Amino acid sequence: MNEITTGSVFYLKDLVNVRAGRITSRNLLLPVTPTFAAIGQKWVLYALDQQETISSETSPGTKFIYVLEGELHMMVSQQHCHLTAGASIIVPPNTWHDFTAKDSCKFLQITE
Repeated sequence: MNEITTGSVFYLKDLVNVRAGRITSRNLLLPVTPTFAAIGQKWVLYALDQQETISSETSPGTKFIYVLEGELHMMVSQQHCHLTAGASIIVPPNTWHDFTAKDSCKFLQITE
């Protein structure tokens, strides 16, 4: 399933799977209506096996990170952040940040 249907129940953590020694991702296609706040946003689910990393990067837009499962360590502008299931963080535009999975984890990243 790559498209989310209006009115259907779904679980984000079930839309992406952890693979041994890999980072997997899935772009989500959301139903767009004139009142839907996500117009112009990019929603991506990530699954990282334990100790997998995403190297330091920046983005011109704000990023919202929400951990669905597991533990995620981030460095955001030289600040260590430890996120567990249910935790969120906002990364401001043009801010260096990186990701490390302490254990296998899944997270949602919304970028504007």
